[in-house]
Amino acid sequence: MNNDKYYNDSLAYDFELFAPKQKAEKRAEIVKMPERKVSRSAKRAAKKKVSKTASIIILGVIFVTMICAGIALRVEISEVNSEILSAKSKLAALSGEETRIDMEIEELVSYKNIEEAASLLGMKKLDKSQIVYIRVNEENKAIDAQGNVLTAERE
Repeated sequence: MNNDKYYNDSLAYDFELFAPKQKAEKRAEIVKMPERKVSRSAKRAAKKKVSKTASIIILGVIFVTMICAGIALRVEISEVNSEILSAKSKLAALSGEETRIDMEIEELVSYKNIEEAASLLGMKKLDKSQIVYIRVNEENKAIDAQGNVLTAERE
């Protein structure tokens, strides 16, 4: 904007500032190419081509996804199988330990060991002379250490 005229002419108002501006240059008009009429069959062919391409891409994505899912499942199955094998090996080890402990208990509680322990304590086998049979013709009753008579109640 040229401000010299305000200083030189001493104009208070410049109404040209408020007037609508004119375009300085006219641009060359853009020439539109005439639209080419496309037949319906050509439009259908173009749509088919696009849909065929899209379906091929979708099928490819599905195929790759299925392959990745199959690989992931195989990895999961192999991990579970390795866990099963480790559990089986632990079970076999514990089963062997159980058998060993059972054999030790069997050895400690055998009849021969019990007889040896009893003989070390001074115990002897029961003789026939030590057996006393009691015959009672009366009712079943017993007398305790204080002299009280205890009878068995019949049902």
